[in-house]
Amino acid sequence: MKKLIVSVCAFSLFAVISCKKEAKTDVPATGDSVTTVMPKDSATAPKTDSAASTPAVTASADNIITKNTGKYPHDIKLFEDKSFADRVKKLTGAQYDEMLKNFNVESPIISENGIYKVTGCKQHDCPGYSTSIFYDSKNDNLNVSIDKNGKVTDFAEKGKITVTDALKSK
Repeated sequence: MKKLIVSVCAFSLFAVISCKKEAKTDVPATGDSVTTVMPKDSATAPKTDSAASTPAVTASADNIITKNTGKYPHDIKLFEDKSFADRVKKLTGAQYDEMLKNFNVESPIISENGIYKVTGCKQHDCPGYSTSIFYDSKNDNLNVSIDKNGKVTDFAEKGKITVTDALKSK
């Protein structure tokens, strides 16, 4: 009986460790391609680093991401929040449905210096399809990064959010 309990604990630990390794796919390997996509109406918007620019917009404290740090997207029904879902849908366009379908294995919402991150990936194939969503609360800016087998497509609402290596690796 003790061997069974030890085996179950070891397997659980292995599963947790392997999921964490798979979730860290938001940095493309050398030679992988990265595509940045800006929304059609962003042609007139300034293309500046949101972390380096002066905050022109103060984000509402009522944002679903900022008020749910530490919670999982499924638990707070993140994609059922109309204002959030509409922004992500507008940003990702035709890739929205596929992204939503493959947002199965989730991380809780984390933050660092006003930048929030949530990730999700395809169940049983995190390296094959993963999504990272970044929200800059100081500039009310949303970025989505979709990694399909090493080919990363970035979607930026008001410019690329500068994310620290520490936040990327969490």
